[in-house]
Amino acid sequence: MKISILTPSFNSGKYLERAIQSVLNQDYTNYEHIVVDGGSNDETITILNKHKHLIYVSEKDKGQSDAMNKAFHMSSGDLIVYLNADDEFAPGSFKKVVAAFQESDKIDMIVGNLLFLSPDEQLIRYPSARYRDILLYWKNLFPNNPVSYYYKRKVQIRIGDFPVDNHYSMDIWFLLKAYKLFKIAKVEAMLGTFHSDGTNKTATVDTGFALHNAVKTHLKKENPLLLPYFYFKLLVGRFM
Repeated sequence: MKISILTPSFNSGKYLERAIQSVLNQDYTNYEHIVVDGGSNDETITILNKHKHLIYVSEKDKGQSDAMNKAFHMSSGDLIVYLNADDEFAPGSFKKVVAAFQESDKIDMIVGNLLFLSPDEQLIRYPSARYRDILLYWKNLFPNNPVSYYYKRKVQIRIGDFPVDNHYSMDIWFLLKAYKLFKIAKVEAMLGTFHSDGTNKTATVDTGFALHNAVKTHLKKENPLLLPYFYFKLLVGRFM
């Protein structure tokens, strides 16, 4: 199975080499790595030019969602995974994921565990493969970084492009739709590291507010019968 690794990037030169090396260090060779850069003016282009295996473009875009859409439309793999420029895959991830997909042709998405690393803490997050669980975003039961999930190409084709005006919650927007429509399976393996140094986008916005709105909007449109469940769990969760 061919894996398409898709990396949106903008002025991420201080992290980018680490991300690229985490791909090169995999014991799996049937992949393509596509980087869509938003016209960086740091060392990004020098790094990209150093790695001849990369497919990349560098041009002004409308933000991360736009870059993710461009990367997907440039790709040709059977499996899709997004690698943010400041994150990295765990060694051996590709083989573990491919083996899990090969166990059953009914599986559409594989979810694995994630290491969250910041200057202040190191946590292992264990996402769920259940739709109702990922509605409970405050419990970190959803895959909150794309290095922890891979999916078949048909998943993104059916869901469609990421909304280009969504700059903060595009991941859970996609996951809510994917979990509702497709077969998700869990592997008990560490698939990657989510780095948070206090300056990246996730650390500089009210993530909880963005996630809450994404879940609420999704349920109102796609599954209104679950809105009472969501608000009950939210209320109980605040007092536990």
